[in-house]
Parts: sequence; C-alpha cells; structure tokens
Amino acid sequence: MNFQRLQYFLAVVDAGTVTAAAETLHVAQPALSRQIKTLERELRLELFEAQGNRLALTSAGRALVPVARRLMGETRGFEEAATALRTGRVEELVAATTSTTLRRILAPFIATTGPDDPKIIPREVSHFDMTDSLRRGSDFAISPAARDGALRHVPLGRVAVRAFVSADHRWARAGVTELPITGFAGSTAILASHHSVSRYILDDALSKADMTFPEVTECDDGQTVVALAAAGRGVGFVTEGSLYGAHPIVVLHDARSDGKLEPLALPLHVAWIPGHYAEEVIQRMAHRIRGFLRAEGITLDE
Repeated sequence: MNFQRLQYFLAVVDAGTVTAAAETLHVAQPALSRQIKTLERELRLELFEAQGNRLALTSAGRALVPVARRLMGETRGFEEAATALRTGRVEELVAATTSTTLRRILAPFIATTGPDDPKIIPREVSHFDMTDSLRRGSDFAISPAARDGALRHVPLGRVAVRAFVSADHRWARAGVTELPITGFAGSTAILASHHSVSRYILDDALSKADMTFPEVTECDDGQTVVALAAAGRGVGFVTEGSLYGAHPIVVLHDARSDGKLEPLALPLHVAWIPGHYAEEVIQRMAHRIRGFLRAEGITLDE
C-alpha cells in the first residue's frame, strides 16, 4: 500500500474538501482527487460521498479513519527510529498535551531547550485521549489523567488548583493567600467544564466538604476563567498561572487522616509506551521537565 495515499485520505478527512486538503498539502487538486480514487480502487471500497460542496465519509471510510491514523503514526515512528539508529540522535519528539498544560508547562520548557535537544512538537488532545494519542504516534504525553498501568511514567509533581478573585475583592485587599475550600461557600464560581481534570478534583473536594456553589459559570478556557474572575464576575478555580491582575488564593482541603489541610492539586506525569525507540531520551527529558517545574515554582514542594 502507498502510505502517501493514506496521508492524503486523512488530509481530506480533516479538511472536509479536496480543495482545502490540496492547499494544505501543497499539491494540485486534480492530482489529489486521482490519488483518493486510486486508494478506493486499491481497497475496493468507497470512502467518500458528496454532500453539497463537501465530502462526507461513508461508513467504510469512518471505520478506516482510526486504523489509518494508527498506521500513519506507526509509520512515522518507524521512520524516526531508523533515523535515530542511523544518526545516533533523536531529532524530534511529539508530545500529547492538554491546552492548559501546553501553555503553563510545556511551551515554557521548550523555550529552555537547546540545539542538541530533540525538537518537541506539541499535539493538543483531551486528557481522555492521552493513551490513544500515544498509540496514534505521539512519543510521550504530559498527562493530568489517572495513570495507565500499561504505560511507563515519570511523575512531574502536583500543580495547585487556585482560586482567583479581582484585585479589588475583599480577599485581595486583605492579602489572603490561602483559604480552606469551605471558605468559598456562598461564592459565585467560575469553573472549568468536565473536559478538565481539575474540575473533577475540585468536585471531589466539594463533595467531601458537603458543599456546593449557589451559582456556577462554566468555561472551557482556563485563561478566560481567570479573566472573568479579574473582571469581578466571581471566583475562578483553575490551574492557570496568575494573569490579568487577578489575585490568586491557594485552595486548601482535608486530604489527610490527621485532619491537616493541604493544597488542592493536580498530579502530572510524563507517560510513554514501553519499548519506544527513544525511551531513554524521553525519560531524561521527563526528569528535566520535572526539574524545570520545581525550579520555576510551578509544582508544589512534596
């Protein structure tokens, strides 16, 4: 099978039209159309059907998409492994990450890497899709999700879930830097949706404290949660850094048998598939990321 045709197939799937895919791939539209038709003849399957000016996947086409993505990921991995064996160095690593982790952790770390380090290319995915992204070609993941026992891991530390209020809020004026979660009772809350692991951690702490917020606004973007809090729209709860002049407050909860309160926090780890051709390099990079996060004060002291 011609792997380039699979690449073309996936490009059309992602773009929705042959014209848009051709522009992305920098190939002529008639040539791309011929390649798709050739692939359909080779497979003896119809992959697309016209719906207006767009192409829709047939049932067979939909079934082949995840297989094609996995195969292309494995092909890329094979090529990268061959290059690493030939040159003695890993040139590039693809990192699966959530958008918040990319902004707060991975992008700042990438800025500290040098010309002798692998080039790290982020791939934004949901925390629910981390393991699947590794199977589809990502080399490692920075994940806030529960650990998958089938993967290798390096813990990176815990990132605090903090509350943000406006600069003129009474807690900001009083210089409050931490509060037990029960101290936020009665507040109008601005929360991440359940697409975020931090929301599950917060909900669990609220349940254990037997409390709810009287009014909740949900927002999928962590920076916007902070912006809304800075504008005085409520108390925002996220793992973002300080932004827009909003005042941060560490959220404390009862997580110990002795009743001592500790910061509500999200555990992070680097994960990868055992036996990866760049396993040693990934492991070294994970330890460097952990050191960077500690030095920058992004993760909590254990």
